[in-house]
Amino acid sequence: MKKILIISILVLVGQRSWAQVREFQTTRLTSTAGAGVASILSTEAAILNPAASSFFQGSSFSHQSYRTTLQRKNGVRDTLPDRFPGSNRSQGTFVSDHSGPVKGGAAFITQDENNFERQRAVMHASAPMGGSSSMGLSYNYIQDKRPSRFRDRHKTHHQASIGFTHIVDEDTILGLVILDPTRTTPGEERAIAGFQYTLADRFTLVGDVGVRYTRRASEDYLWRGGVQMNVFSDFFLKVGQSFDNITKLKGTGWGVSWIGPRLGVEFAQRYSEQFDSGYYIYKDERLIDTSLSAIIKF
Repeated sequence: MKKILIISILVLVGQRSWAQVREFQTTRLTSTAGAGVASILSTEAAILNPAASSFFQGSSFSHQSYRTTLQRKNGVRDTLPDRFPGSNRSQGTFVSDHSGPVKGGAAFITQDENNFERQRAVMHASAPMGGSSSMGLSYNYIQDKRPSRFRDRHKTHHQASIGFTHIVDEDTILGLVILDPTRTTPGEERAIAGFQYTLADRFTLVGDVGVRYTRRASEDYLWRGGVQMNVFSDFFLKVGQSFDNITKLKGTGWGVSWIGPRLGVEFAQRYSEQFDSGYYIYKDERLIDTSLSAIIKF
């Protein structure tokens, strides 16, 4: 009984500093475990690297949805008020317009996970910096809602990010994004650099490394890597792996997608585990994200 009481106090104190909604990831990002800062992605430009929008023509609309479940639930949860609920759903609607000299789009994202809720409205824009480089900016209006046991149940944040993309040649792309440079959302500031390399027109390698720039890079860092294989002209397989020493989560992802001239459908799953105690979930528990999305191109 004494042991349970001590654990309960530690968990409740720890939750005030660490419990929050995880970063939203589209189906594409779920399949590569989050990697893709240097990838030229239309939908993901709103939440990853806004500079990518400069390299597109036309417009698009997409809807992303994923569900999170918890496996191997730790028995300690039955004695505490932080039981992981059975229904954890997140979704995002993305609209992109690449018809003008300044290209960008908007998104509306809702997340309901682990008793925390977040609503986010995003606007982003990008412009070229020469023929092979671009810069982009994004603005996020965020509203967080936490359980009633917390003193500050509602929080509003005005979060910005700045991104850069440079096409080295037809096979190699570099990217850089600085998240929350004004530090309005504590704990979410990041600087992430990435690359994309295409091999033999069939395989695409992506890799990201990042740090929480307000802390020591040797302690607060992350890396992500993924591979995409073009099976047919419009059918793709993807796998990825990530290690985040900031949130103490590691994971793997996989996915399949069909991308046609006007329509596209994607499916992905990601498996995440805690490798240290006192953060998002308990050690030895596993999160499973199952994501599905559809895109229409105009």
